[in-house]
Amino acid sequence: MSQSRGYLDDNPELESALEWAERWYHVPVLLVLLGFMLWNRVRSWQNFIVDGEVLFSGNDAWYHYRSTQYVVQNWPSTMPFDPWTNFPYGTSNGQFGTLFDQIIATVALIIGLGSPSDQTVAMTVLFAPAVFGTLVAIPTYLIGRRLGGRLGGVTAVTVMAFSTGWLLQRSLVGFSDHHVAEALFQVLGVLGVMVAVSVAARDKPIYEQFLERDIDALRDTISWSMLAGVAIALYLWVWPPGVLLLGILGVFFLLRLCLEYVHDSSPEHTAIAGAITMITTAVVSASRITVLEITATSQSLLQPGLALAVGLGCVFMAWLARFMEQREYGRYVYPATVFGILAIGAVLMAVLTPTLWEFFTRNVMRVIGFSISETASTVGEAAPLRDAGVLFNAHGFAVIVAAIGGLFLLGKQLLSDDAPAEELLVVVWALFILLATFTQQRFAYYIAAPIAVLSGMVVGRFILWFDFSADDGIEYYQVITILAVLLVIVVPLFAFGTTSPVEAGKTGPGPAIQGWDESLQWMEGNTPAEGAYGSGGDATLDYYGTYDQQEDFDYQEGQYGVLSWWDYGHWITTRAERVPNANPFQQGTDTAAPFLVAQNETRANDVLDSTDEDDAKTRYVAVDWRMVETNGNDPYRGKFFAPSAFVDGVQASDFYSRMYVQSRGGGVQQVTFQQQAYYETMVTRLYRFHGSAAEPQPIVIDWENKETRQGGQYRGAPTNEEEPEGQRQGQIVRQFQSMEEARQYVEQDTTSQLGGYGGAPPERVPAMEHYRLVGSSETEAFPDTSQYRHSAWTKIFERVPGATVEGTGPANTTVRTAVEMRNPATNKTFVYRQRTQTDQNGNFEMTVPYSTTGYDDWGTDEGYTNVSVRAETQYQFTAIGTNDGNRTGFTGTTEVTEGQVIGEDDSAATVELEPITIQQGDETSGESRTPMTEDAAEAGA
Repeated sequence: MSQSRGYLDDNPELESALEWAERWYHVPVLLVLLGFMLWNRVRSWQNFIVDGEVLFSGNDAWYHYRSTQYVVQNWPSTMPFDPWTNFPYGTSNGQFGTLFDQIIATVALIIGLGSPSDQTVAMTVLFAPAVFGTLVAIPTYLIGRRLGGRLGGVTAVTVMAFSTGWLLQRSLVGFSDHHVAEALFQVLGVLGVMVAVSVAARDKPIYEQFLERDIDALRDTISWSMLAGVAIALYLWVWPPGVLLLGILGVFFLLRLCLEYVHDSSPEHTAIAGAITMITTAVVSASRITVLEITATSQSLLQPGLALAVGLGCVFMAWLARFMEQREYGRYVYPATVFGILAIGAVLMAVLTPTLWEFFTRNVMRVIGFSISETASTVGEAAPLRDAGVLFNAHGFAVIVAAIGGLFLLGKQLLSDDAPAEELLVVVWALFILLATFTQQRFAYYIAAPIAVLSGMVVGRFILWFDFSADDGIEYYQVITILAVLLVIVVPLFAFGTTSPVEAGKTGPGPAIQGWDESLQWMEGNTPAEGAYGSGGDATLDYYGTYDQQEDFDYQEGQYGVLSWWDYGHWITTRAERVPNANPFQQGTDTAAPFLVAQNETRANDVLDSTDEDDAKTRYVAVDWRMVETNGNDPYRGKFFAPSAFVDGVQASDFYSRMYVQSRGGGVQQVTFQQQAYYETMVTRLYRFHGSAAEPQPIVIDWENKETRQGGQYRGAPTNEEEPEGQRQGQIVRQFQSMEEARQYVEQDTTSQLGGYGGAPPERVPAMEHYRLVGSSETEAFPDTSQYRHSAWTKIFERVPGATVEGTGPANTTVRTAVEMRNPATNKTFVYRQRTQTDQNGNFEMTVPYSTTGYDDWGTDEGYTNVSVRAETQYQFTAIGTNDGNRTGFTGTTEVTEGQVIGEDDSAATVELEPITIQQGDETSGESRTPMTEDAAEAGA
């Protein structure tokens, strides 16, 4: 007996305390870890309360709030169909309005004693991700304990508690999306299958026991397998695209049954557990079917169909094993036959049902095949994980330890005849999730659990190998070894974590939703309610109404759509209570994208007319600064690049180019400059110019073609020979005194272009006739930047028929008009400009979108917009013509009423231009007369 053992024999109380600690140490440790996880996730909750209202983080959280509110009012039913998005079709909720929302709604009902307030529901939704994120640790501990004992389980939870990255980000308070619930229920599903196959390996059920109805012998296998099936079905209920887990389990059963046969063990026991599990999954998930088609984004035939296929595959492989055992085939004939049958089946599917084959192969490649479409690349979370260092930053050395553990378990499966089936399941699960993470970085919130349990397994077995036991005494080297192992795993999480526990306390809803919310609240209060647009509209659209499943909702007169990029659709639905054309389900992009990048107003209107219904139309367009931003340093800062990916034949490079310049810090910075096509897009003409014409400015973008060290070509800043070596970076943006000077410089320098900076187009951009700025946010994106003088974060435009202006002036000449408008939200003015040509008789006609009077006659009570952006002047008309043979200036003014702009007054505004005397030096061309600061500012650049 060691000296330590003798000391314990002399101190029975201490021995008892050590035995108690050895038996129960994990309980207080786990409670502390769970408490830390919850605290770390909720401690910034007050940042999400803005002016007494709850603001969520991201986009999808807002729709989950809507789904949860529906469940609260219709418990336990979820919303079957929603006409409040994807105008003019409406949509089925698909992966929204599922178990995730039902759980939150149930909790809100309990907290609110059956009738929770909107604030109670919002607060419940706010805290939900933190609670779900903490609960993930419980099945993680159970898996870790199965693989590496209690210490392995505690280590797994420790790794998860201090890991950073996507799981932490997705489970922070306010990020109320289903991602964290996916992680929880997937781990529960994997745990369920681990238990089921382990029980089957212990009880060794066979087919004859079912014939004999030997319930006592089968009870545990059937019970645990059915529970596993229910757990998997719950995961699919949370997230229908979770069929990935069915594929993982299919591969696991395929490999495991083959290995068992090769190792002279009967595959029948595992196959029975697999069949019961997957058939239970099929039955339970079939009860949730909402669409009778094969699709991964909704509860469809795919989920129960694929689960049933895996279950029947287990039955077939068990039968095939018996068949070959009876005929004493070689042990490697079995896997060869199985894989041969699979290959033949794949060929038959590709030939006989090519559409189905294409569906499966496309989705497999999209999830684990390192393949991404151009449109998916515009979605941040769907982009591939290009840097493996991100995993190390999030999980530290646990990644390496987990990799060692995975290889150890895989080698054990190949070399040992008695390796547990559950160990292979964890390896297959971890491998597939790793592939999925590198294909789409969104799956990184899944991989935290496999890394945690595998690293916990290594630590648990390492300590077991050291024979750490109170019975044999505690040696110092053992304690030091244990602490070293834990420190190697845990400490790097603090040192390298991308979202450290400290940073987790600084989260908030973000500036985007706050910048948008002001304009959306304006929209709710200053535009007619859905169903009330126009003096004849009276078709109320119930915000939380129950609507039957349908493919194309029949919108009525007075109901209308609001067009914006898909990112903002849920905000428009929930904060403005209006119907967006596009949403974060990426529905409506076939309308929003071609509209936003359309090169003229006629084409843009054709896009809307192709989807608008006779009695319900898209009436408003909402844009923000990010939709026109082409910043090259951070492509996700700006969103201009995204719509072009959704339009055939259009590329982002059609609109802007990049060059590389040396920053003041010595690094290389990416700079973008725009082409004329950029300035002619609808989104740019709306946000930058407010629909006004925009003239070119005497600005030149200058560059120099340079070579990289590898011989590649790139555009860089021009060399300034007057500067010392190493400081020769020249001026990229040059400003001239006149357009003539600027054009002359470009003609002489082939590596330069006219315009393309800020609000200065290379050529004239014509005015728009049917879109007007009616409201905006008070928050400005660039309040101190002259380049964005009118930089309200979000701007709301109305599509109107426009008022006709008829007038007379000098024959065959250009008539210009301008009106000064004031936006009270930012207390800034801009000038709307337009021009037209008179005919040989001096007559002209134009359509203008802005009114100058009569605003109070047509507000929301009359079914129209309570316009906030109002005129400061009348329309001012000017022309240069001849009078009595002399070159003369002509001017005139007119008022345009609100009724004329919105089409309630068909009469035309009239103006007669009268000659005035022009002082010498006053005559200008209208093109080269204004420096950059005047026209760019007045046009809203």
